[in-house]
Amino acid sequence: MADHGSGASRRLQRALLSAGLAAMLWAMTSRPGAVGGHGTELATAIALAAASVSWLAWTLAGPRGDSALMQAAVACTAISGSVLLLLYPSLTIYWFAFWACVSAGLNFAQPASAAITGGSVTILAVGAVTQRSNVLGAFAAAAFVGYLLGRNRRQYIGQARAATLAADERERAATLAECGRIARELHDVIGHSLTGVSLQIESAAAALEATADPQRVLSHLDRAGRLVRTGQQEAANAVTTIREGEAALDDTLAALVATRAEAGQPVSYTVTGTPRPLDGAPAHALYRVTQEALTNAAKHAPGRAAEVRLSYAAAAVALCVLTDLPEAVTVSQIGGRQGLRGMSERMASVGGTFAAGPAGSRWRVEAQVTA
Repeated sequence: MADHGSGASRRLQRALLSAGLAAMLWAMTSRPGAVGGHGTELATAIALAAASVSWLAWTLAGPRGDSALMQAAVACTAISGSVLLLLYPSLTIYWFAFWACVSAGLNFAQPASAAITGGSVTILAVGAVTQRSNVLGAFAAAAFVGYLLGRNRRQYIGQARAATLAADERERAATLAECGRIARELHDVIGHSLTGVSLQIESAAAALEATADPQRVLSHLDRAGRLVRTGQQEAANAVTTIREGEAALDDTLAALVATRAEAGQPVSYTVTGTPRPLDGAPAHALYRVTQEALTNAAKHAPGRAAEVRLSYAAAAVALCVLTDLPEAVTVSQIGGRQGLRGMSERMASVGGTFAAGPAGSRWRVEAQVTA
């Protein structure tokens, strides 16, 4: 799990690592007897050079990431830094091993990071035992703590990323749900209005061709105009219902049935139980199911009787729409794939239930919400 960060962040990290390396080199080379050309001083110089080159490679390759080059550079820094501490146990050069263990825990997977830290801690622990040095023991413990700090930071970053991905997924799901809702609204408002207008225009054309009666033609055109205005009002009512939070469903269904009856569709409406206001979303869903069912009836069974039943119970409100079917129409035609799917999705979105199917010679649509 690499976290490369922005370009400015990488430059800042490289600058800090370079400054740290320069400080350690200056401190070591400015001390008399720290490095030299013979014996322990020569070994210290070699270990310091190896740690410095590894640190520089780590700085240039990253300083963050989990590539093979990064792992090799950090591992060499940790091991050579630990050997350097055995030769010259000083806080001045301890940062080679410490920050290498922190970086391993932060950037690398468990096996690689544990191996690098384990190697560094083992070298320091062995030195503490063989040299009887409490300082090396403290360095070993601090290196392990640095590794734990890196691992904790890695886990925190992983959790933050997982939370971000989950939030993005929720946003995506919400966007898709909103797109589905808009699609249903377009289907319900525009589709239903256009279906009614189309029927009236066809009736006007048929009347003109059969009887040439201008009054009858104008009557159909007048109904088409009213349907257009009704569609506009339905869209406004939908927005108002959702905003206000409650709606008198029985009144809105009565107005819908009256509009359809005025347009020539034979439909009746009955209410049982005691009417009461419903939350906006469930009421709107039941309204749209009724609208869709009546539109399908007018489209696939024109002139056939339809019946709308609204029932108020103690804990639920149920809707039933029954349509007489012509013999030439199959029960699958009157539902329509998009219509049935839209009604089912709409009821599911408000926690309700939906069912549709044949009931003898009639098509039955049922929906229910808890209230």
